[in-house]
Amino acid sequence: MVGIKINIRFLVFALWGSCVYAQKLDTLRLNEIPIISSRIQKSTENFYSIKIDSVLRSQFLNYNMAQLLLQQNAGLVKAYGPGNIASLGIRGSTAQQTAVVWNGININSPTLGQTDISLLPVGFFNNISLQKGALSSYWGSGAMAGVLNIQSAAPPIKGIIAQASTSYSSFKNSVQWASIQYGSDKISSTTKLLGNFSQNRYPYYSNTDSSQIKTTQQHAQMQQLGFLEDINYKINTHQQIGAHIWWQNTNRQVPYTTSALQQNATQTDKTLRTMIDWNLQHQKVSANAKAAWFNEAIIYNNTTSNIYSNNRFNTFALDADAQYKINTQWVINLATSNMMSWAYSPNFTSQKQLLKNALFENISRQCKNHFFKINFYARQELFNTQTFMPTAGLTTNMRVLSWLIWSMNMGTVYRYPTLNDLYWTPGGNPNLKPEQGYSGETSLQVHKQYRYFSISETATLFSRSIHNNIMWLPGRNGIWSPTNILQVWSRGMETNTELKYKNKNWRIQVQALSNYILSTTLPKNNTQYLQMPYVPMYSGSASFCIEYKNILFRSAYTYTGYRYLSSDNYSYLKPYSLIDIRLAKTFFIQKLMLHIFVEVNNLLNQNYQSMMQYGMPLRNYGAGLIVQYHYQSKNK
Repeated sequence: MVGIKINIRFLVFALWGSCVYAQKLDTLRLNEIPIISSRIQKSTENFYSIKIDSVLRSQFLNYNMAQLLLQQNAGLVKAYGPGNIASLGIRGSTAQQTAVVWNGININSPTLGQTDISLLPVGFFNNISLQKGALSSYWGSGAMAGVLNIQSAAPPIKGIIAQASTSYSSFKNSVQWASIQYGSDKISSTTKLLGNFSQNRYPYYSNTDSSQIKTTQQHAQMQQLGFLEDINYKINTHQQIGAHIWWQNTNRQVPYTTSALQQNATQTDKTLRTMIDWNLQHQKVSANAKAAWFNEAIIYNNTTSNIYSNNRFNTFALDADAQYKINTQWVINLATSNMMSWAYSPNFTSQKQLLKNALFENISRQCKNHFFKINFYARQELFNTQTFMPTAGLTTNMRVLSWLIWSMNMGTVYRYPTLNDLYWTPGGNPNLKPEQGYSGETSLQVHKQYRYFSISETATLFSRSIHNNIMWLPGRNGIWSPTNILQVWSRGMETNTELKYKNKNWRIQVQALSNYILSTTLPKNNTQYLQMPYVPMYSGSASFCIEYKNILFRSAYTYTGYRYLSSDNYSYLKPYSLIDIRLAKTFFIQKLMLHIFVEVNNLLNQNYQSMMQYGMPLRNYGAGLIVQYHYQSKNK
């Protein structure tokens, strides 16, 4: 009976629409940047991708990536509440099996093997996309299930665009964001600033029983300062160089759990990421090279348990790729990636380092009229000059009819153990084997246009099998240690439906995403398949947007199904549904634009938990203002 109820509820919401915010005039849009790296372009073209367009990003200028992706529900975001950490998994994967790539460089921590997406400000990035599939050959260790691809650059404009945004919420949160862009014939630059001063005083229940006494979170204060600078210089018509500096400092209190025990803990995240790149576009040849250096620290302090942990790590990366068009049909792409990370932690006996060297090849053939396209790609990666990991894959797509496209990709995937997996004291296991497996998917895409009305539908079937899956388990004397113990098989189906209507004054957009995921484990001493903890079998999102001239109304709905809390599938968290609404109005005064919005989140006052013992906010409110000034220089 429980399964039947879940199916009915899931189908009801899947038929309801979801959309992104459609703005009538371009002045509110954040500029897109051209994709120059051939490897980024190939990974975007050949795999199922959900792109966050500029108008949706403009709504989330003052929000972090976790808040944006939670509303999309295109991946599994494990959120511990406002002011706390959040991680991203795709199609039943762990956060360590999902890569986060900034401007073509993997920024996952060498110690944790993942990125805290709550620390990624949406307003810092020009392009955001979530790519799914066997991407290890493109992006190396960790890209087993997919990649969150984020890009920042100075867009090629002429003149000055200045933007500022401020927002306030009933949590006693205040977030400010500002950007100034400058462009001329040779130079373009973008400077972005972020100030997040959040109290996170949100109401929640002590557990999922709504009869419990409502309380207010008292220990989730967050202060975050961020700075991002992107500069491009056009050498000539074929070449340009760029520099990128991303500095961020976050101090936050670790929120209390719903249990009676309260820990007085704080965490400081310090980040400095720098990068320089060079790009060449010339007839049949394109090339890209970049060098990056990251300096990061995670400082955890718990006065209740008398714990102070200062974890520091540095990464140097050198990446280059080149593409040659043999003719109108054949293209070859070669790349090399080199990365060295070294880390210090009180739980390491000494400084530890990880060295990765890789070669990448991609050969593609495209028939005339874009009727059929096939890509073969391979990667050979060497870890610490000892472990050699070859991978390969194949993608293809075919236009069956003018309105119907079929695509398929398959390949091998892998993940090398993190520095914590290997060297953490006590518990680290230097004898761990890399996770390895196979991944494949096939999809059909339909697109029809009828004057003012369009419809798009994508349905995808996928399967991924991983051997030597790494899991931390309690061992002797209760010490946790990582072991290669599980085989994990993830398979399922995803759908993405989008309806649009547009005329002179009206814009209506409806979009629905649904996910059915079976991610099961098969222990070596057991023949029973069990669902992975915290992976919902059913999930999805839906929303509806209607815009008349410069007035917008948007409602967004997300559904998350049952999630088991342990590998024996005995205890679980109940499903929950959330509804958020937003009303916005845009005013234009000569070269100024004012965009005012109010929003209500968790409209139905749903009592829920994303992670066990971490209460999530009940109904809450927010409001904000975006101001934009655009001065366009006159052409000569």
